[in-house]
Order: sequence, then C-alpha cells, then structure tokens
Amino acid sequence: MTEIGYYDFHVHVGEKIGGHDLADGFKDLKRLTEREPNPENPPLLGIGAFVTERPDESLTDTYHRMQELAAQEFGKAVKWHLTPTKAMIEEIYPLLAGGADLKLYTSYREAGLYSSYEEIERWMKELSGLKTRILLHCEDDLILQGSSEWRDFRQPFDHTLRRPEIAEDKAVDLVLNLAVKHQHPVHIVHVSSPVAALFIKEARRSFAGITCETSPHYLLYSEERLREANAHRYLCTPPYRKESSRGKLVELLQDGVFDILASDHCAFTDELKDRYKDDLPNLPKGIPGVEILFTSIYEDLVKPGKITLEQLIDLTLTRPKELMKGAQTA
Repeated sequence: MTEIGYYDFHVHVGEKIGGHDLADGFKDLKRLTEREPNPENPPLLGIGAFVTERPDESLTDTYHRMQELAAQEFGKAVKWHLTPTKAMIEEIYPLLAGGADLKLYTSYREAGLYSSYEEIERWMKELSGLKTRILLHCEDDLILQGSSEWRDFRQPFDHTLRRPEIAEDKAVDLVLNLAVKHQHPVHIVHVSSPVAALFIKEARRSFAGITCETSPHYLLYSEERLREANAHRYLCTPPYRKESSRGKLVELLQDGVFDILASDHCAFTDELKDRYKDDLPNLPKGIPGVEILFTSIYEDLVKPGKITLEQLIDLTLTRPKELMKGAQTA
C-alpha cells in the first residue's frame, strides 16, 4: 500500500523564542496527523523539532521534558535537533549518539545562539567518530552587523536590507568548506538565496553528505509582500527575497537542487505581532507553515505544471523520511 502523508523536518513548537511563547504546542499539530489520507491534502506523519538549551535548565533535562510532551500530545515520529548554548561535548555526545541532530547558528549573537566558524569546526572535530548531522542556520554575523548599522528598522521592508542575501551566501560558502574539509554531514536549513543553493550543488561534487532544504514562502512570495498591509506579520528570518531570486529558486527546485521542502514553522499570534508593529527590532520573527507545507506547493507549483506531483512527494515524503532515520515515535 502506498504511503500517503508528509514530513516536516523543520518545525519550531513548544518552545520560547526571543522570550515569547510560540503559538503552537505539540497538541496543536496532532490534528494535522488525523487528516484523512487525501493525496491532495495528506496527513502529517512526523516532524523535526528543536530543543534549545535554556538558562535555567540543562539541555538534557529540556530534551527529556520535550520528549515526554511530544509523546503525550503528538504521538508521531519526531527527529530532534539540539542546540547547546553552554553544554559541553560530554553532555551532548550521548544525546546525539541516541539519534538526535545538532543545530547551530552563525547569527543570533544577541540571543546567545551564535557559533563562530571556528566553533563549528571544533564540533566537527569532536564528533568525527560519530559523524552526526549538523543543521546550520547560515547568515554571516559580521555582514548582518554591518548591514544593520546603516539601515534603521522602521518599516517591514527594511528587514530585507538588514539581512541581505550576501550574508547567507558567505555563511553557506564557509560552512560548506568545513563540511568538505572534514567530510562531515551538514544540512543547510531554509535556503533563500539561489547563489547559496548553487554553492551547495557544487560542494556536493566533493562530498555527498551535504543536504539542504528550502521553504514554500521563499518559492511563492517575494519581498514585495513586505510592502503590503500588515506586512509585519510576515516577518521571518531569513526574510523574503527579491522576485528574481524567488524565480531562480523555483528553477533550482525543478532541477533537483533541494533535497527536501520544510516549512520552518515558527508561529506567533497576530495579537503578539501587532503589539510590536511599531517596535520592529523586538517583534518576534517567524511565520506558520507546517499545515500548508504540502498543499501550498501542490496548488501553486504542481497544478500549474511547474513541478510534478511525484517531485512534490519526493520532497515532502520520500527524502524527508530518509533524513528522519533515528526519529523517535511515541
């Protein structure tokens, strides 16, 4: 019997981000798993979820607490992505050996998530015996600092100028060099720049352990959406890109450059976002997406004939399922 459903490898759920509670918990995702097996609107079969070390709790304790919560309220496969902020290799190694991935960021210094390229290389060396996959959020911190210094954040569109594509391009290039050098598996998340995607395509010639994802909002919307009414509700990181980049990303999707589609689901309530619409630097950045990961691409790319249904199934079911190996099912 053919399996009907999809996996979302990139879901932020049940955590605080920037001091704000996410709008969705595991129980909110449960209803997506209970859909009828409709090929045009299939059920959610599993997710990749993040566990970030908290100031008041060890990474191990947070991880176990999140596992219990997912088992009680979600009950489907979860591949865990762990972000240490203080934890040393001695603590995190057994968690990774148990099937979790490592998630690192080349930005978000102010949130305590930043890892330098030297630190990323150190992790690769320390995990050389395990070769656990490292997920990377790639935006070069120095470029972001420079872009933010000369550009005020008064309008939602300013977000595109403060976090330019070149920051993603540089970080992806440097991370790929490390992956090739150490032959260490990496997964580049939410690729929004076609130049970065081409860097990934080229790096695979030297090392096959490189995978990547893009998200529907980078394929379907351009930065012009950030000029529309209530544009602050659409702010996410990386931001939407220019129309020419959006179009090139669709072409790269057609050419098979992306391994998977993943939503980067990071939902905040409209009420919370509206509270900060006149204080954009402190507005929580993130948008929902897990519910429409499959259907948005089906409607906007499959029906018009830009990709085939078989390609969509490969991007949301077959290949994500491979990356989900080691996932825990309640």
